[in-house]
Amino acid sequence: MSASLSDRVLAYLTGHTTLNLATTGPGGLWAAAVLYVHDGGHLYFTSVAATRHGQNLVATRHGAGTINDDVTSWQSMKGIQLEGPIEPVEDRDELTRIVAAYLARFPFSAALWHGVNDPEVIAADPGSHGFFRITPTRLLFMDNEHSPGGREELPLAPAPRAT
Repeated sequence: MSASLSDRVLAYLTGHTTLNLATTGPGGLWAAAVLYVHDGGHLYFTSVAATRHGQNLVATRHGAGTINDDVTSWQSMKGIQLEGPIEPVEDRDELTRIVAAYLARFPFSAALWHGVNDPEVIAADPGSHGFFRITPTRLLFMDNEHSPGGREELPLAPAPRAT
């Protein structure tokens, strides 16, 4: 029996580290690679709001991206395409949890906070390297090795609307 689409997407997210993030806004159309952790249907990354993509996501609070393998043939292409709202992580408990997960996955990232590796200290003052959450409202999984030329869409709940 083959794994469900959600299980395959979760395994793919766990086995990869880089989201190629696309934004548009005051800085124009732009793409940047960011390292991510995932938790509960969300992807989290740290970035500097003053960067070109940072200015865009702060202004529009929306982005799209890919997570994919580097390959040399069309037949072996595999990856995720996604889009959704992007929000700064401001809740202290959520931020502490995500900083801990980020430091566990990317220990070298403590250098962003001058060597500090205590999630509570970083959550209290992340400085210029704040955390952002993307909640995919659309996610497609492509695996040409097992389903040539086809993408499967993972059914997702729509993002909550601002009130």
